Amino acid sequence: MVEEPWLDENTLPSCLENISREDMEIVFLGTGSSQPSKYRNVSSIHINLFSKGGLLLDCGEGTLGQLKRRYGVDGADDAVRGLRCIWISHIHADHHTGLARILALRHELLKEEPHEPILVVGPRQLKRYLDAYQRLEDLNMMFLDCQHTTKESLDAFKSIIESSNDLISIGDPKSSKDIWKKPTDGQMAQKIDSTLFARGSRMQSYWQKPGSPIDNITEIKSLKKILGDAGLEALISFPVVHCPQAFGVVLKAAERTNSVGKSIPGWKVVYSGDTRPCEASIEASRDATILIHEATFEEGMVEEAVAKNHSTTEEAIEVGNAAGAYRIILTHFSQRYPKIPVFDETHMHNTCIAFDMMSVNVADLPVLPRVLPYLKMLFRNEMALEESDDVQESMLV
Repeated sequence: MVEEPWLDENTLPSCLENISREDMEIVFLGTGSSQPSKYRNVSSIHINLFSKGGLLLDCGEGTLGQLKRRYGVDGADDAVRGLRCIWISHIHADHHTGLARILALRHELLKEEPHEPILVVGPRQLKRYLDAYQRLEDLNMMFLDCQHTTKESLDAFKSIIESSNDLISIGDPKSSKDIWKKPTDGQMAQKIDSTLFARGSRMQSYWQKPGSPIDNITEIKSLKKILGDAGLEALISFPVVHCPQAFGVVLKAAERTNSVGKSIPGWKVVYSGDTRPCEASIEASRDATILIHEATFEEGMVEEAVAKNHSTTEEAIEVGNAAGAYRIILTHFSQRYPKIPVFDETHMHNTCIAFDMMSVNVADLPVLPRVLPYLKMLFRNEMALEESDDVQESMLV
């Protein structure tokens, strides 16, 4: 009998079969909410894809300092150079105020090298902030609204492009011969404008608004190229229940082929951003390899979680279990829990708690839940030592 069923090799997701340690590693740079504390910085996650670069999911203040603590100064510079994309969940300051510093550093590091502007995917309010900042300092970036990276938007955009990607004539009207070629982005947008989205059409009201996907052909194509270069199949945002224009994100790795030519599906990582438990999060997390879910409050604080549109530890785990996620990692803890949050261990059989500087290699996922009891013991002992020191100091005063 297997005492720890999550360690049973028969339950190993096929995407983890013979996976390399150089495939993907999740580095938690900030795991606290609202503002930095002694033990937890605010939200940021580095998705390290090793030779294929990396991504940042959220970028709270101090993210650059955390990168330096994790990788060293030179290693942090390498990590910033290798960033393919930065994804921001929502406009609250604890999720994006470290972004401009990262962008400016990347621009400085690459100024002597040929490179493409980095793609920032975020809520539309963020673009106004970045545009204002760029009056002071060049950030060398492209911006794509999270709303245009939802499954519905990407599917609709793909359909539009496919229907508009036929050859166009560039021949001389006076000649009987036409020359045919693929349309450029501008010609494609013009073609779309003259057909499906022509004035008065039913689709014009949404798709022809400023900032619609039709205005972002270049950025969406750039996203597709970035994903391909990073070995990823998809980056899909989904709306969540927090503030206006708040999103979670799905990252899906491309299929790989093993030594005998068998196709192995790619891993799937889902990050909830800040949210109440919601159906969109459950659907997006279906059969996820890893669900990283916010757990701002302990189990007894449901009313406060509802009032502030956050989740409790138990609710976050329930989302993962309902979705059939293989591993659940909790993050974004209230700073009232400086080291380890309060939780019921009976719900933690496939779950771990994130700490700043914690690195989770995809190859280590089968044993991840075994870490939790040792983390509790480690911090319990440290807290006991600190309490003892406090008592001794008070006696000396």
